[in-house]
Formats: sequence, structure tokens, C-alpha cells
Amino acid sequence: MKTYLSAPSFDPILLDLPGPLAISWYGLMYLLGFLFTYYFVSYHIKKRKIVMTSSEFSNIITIAFLGVIIGGRLGFVLFVHPAYYLSNPLKILLIWDGGMYFFGGLILAMFLPWFYVRRTKLNYLDVADLIIIPVPIALAFGRWGNFMNGEFWGKPSRVPWAMIFDSVPNSERFSNSEDWVASWTAEIGMDSTGLVNLPRHPVQLYELLFEGILLFVILLLFRSKTKPRGSVLSMFFLIYGALRFWIEFYRHPVSHSTLILGSEWFTLGMLFSIPMVICGALGLVFSFKLRTKNELYRASK
Repeated sequence: MKTYLSAPSFDPILLDLPGPLAISWYGLMYLLGFLFTYYFVSYHIKKRKIVMTSSEFSNIITIAFLGVIIGGRLGFVLFVHPAYYLSNPLKILLIWDGGMYFFGGLILAMFLPWFYVRRTKLNYLDVADLIIIPVPIALAFGRWGNFMNGEFWGKPSRVPWAMIFDSVPNSERFSNSEDWVASWTAEIGMDSTGLVNLPRHPVQLYELLFEGILLFVILLLFRSKTKPRGSVLSMFFLIYGALRFWIEFYRHPVSHSTLILGSEWFTLGMLFSIPMVICGALGLVFSFKLRTKNELYRASK
């Protein structure tokens, strides 16, 4: 009896143009995430719910988007495949070939806008508390792009929704000559010989649902009444960090989630998630202790 699914196979290129002009599904997902964030905040500006101007927001979101692209690429180069890019430095520029790292993009997307916001009458944390709300949906678009590319697949699994990803290289498949592999394939009704591509956790969809849609709903409900300055951003850090740490247990380490410290389970993603959780928890404590009013919403009072 077949107890697994086959992941759909997509051509990663939506419109095949030369070099950087090629339009990929993954690139389209980045654009959709950007547009969702843009229109979410623009709605607040249009309805005069906040005091930020359209010009100020356009500058902030543009700088943040550049931070996502540059930081995400540098994070992938420095933390995931440093040896490869050290030997092939020109390929660092080939962003259209894929290779972005969330934590690198997050750091630079938060850091760069600070230089602009400090030149305005806005408070950085007030702005961040609003802009961070639609970010999980932007992340969800990105994870759907990962799913369409067949990347970031998880560890082998027997769960009914486990999927076969054709993109898994031979180096990460298993020999049917091993008893446990032969037993597993027989159990799930898979006819295989030689190297076996076992069903895996679709961790891209786990992240889409939990770190994307669920986190967006939580932030939206949490901010349903104006919260102290910095509390919404802190809530994002706390929940995203905790969810990412948990989902890392299901992600295959070779799939952009490098094992570190000689561990068999502790990944780079887990390492970066820990300070997010700590900062989020401390940020919530201090924001509610200080109870500094978020001045961005004073227009709606």
C-alpha cells in the first residue's frame, strides 16, 4: 500500500531570459512578499491610521528590500557554502541561480533602515512594530518558492504526508542493500532498487504554515490593540525563533541547514534561533515594563 506523496515538479524558470533577466518562480515569490508588505502598510497610511507618510515608507521598504537581497545572499555565501564561493567568487553575484539565507537577510533588512529612520521624526521601534506584521506572509511566499524549487527538503519520514522530492541528489539517497532501507520501502509500497529516494518531511510547507500564516495571524491579533513600543517586534522574534528551532529537527542538514559543533542534530539554523528567542523574550518583558506608547498610531486617536 502506497503511503507517501510525490512532490510536484516545477520548472524553476517562469520566463527564460538570458542571465539576470530570467524570471524565476522563486524571484516572483520574493516580489509577491514585497508587494504584500507594501500594500499592508500603505493601507494604514491611506486610512490615516498612522503618521508615517507614503514617501517615508517607500524609502524604508526599498532599503529593507535591498537588505533582504544583499544580506540573504551574503548569509548564504558566508554561512552555508563559504568554501565553494571562496573558490568561485564571481558566482556570488549570480543570485538568479539561487542561494539565500533568511537570517542574513533579516539582520541587514533591520539594520539598514535604521540609518534612514533616525533622520526622520519617526521612532525605529514604532515603525518596526508595524512593518514586521506582514513579514511572515512574505516568508510564506518564499517557502512556497522553495517548495516549487524542490529545495530545503526534510529528513526521511513515514508520516502519511511525506513526499518524494526528485531534486534530492544521489549523494543524499540510500542504498536498498541496507536492511532498514529495504524494510522501509517494502512497508510503504515503494518499488526501488539501487539508490532509494525515500519520502521526506515537506519542511517548506511546515514553515509556510507555522512561520508564515500562523505567525501572521498571531501578530495581527496581538496588535489588535496598540501595544507598547517594541512589543510586536519582540513577539515576532520569540515565536519565529521558537518555531524555526523546532522545525530544524525535521529539516535535512545538507539542505541549507549545516550541522555545527560536530553535532548530529544541532544546526546553524538552531544556533541563530536561540538569540532570537532570548531577544524576543527580553524585549517583551522590557516593553511591557516600560510601557512606552507607540507614537506611530497617534493619528488614529
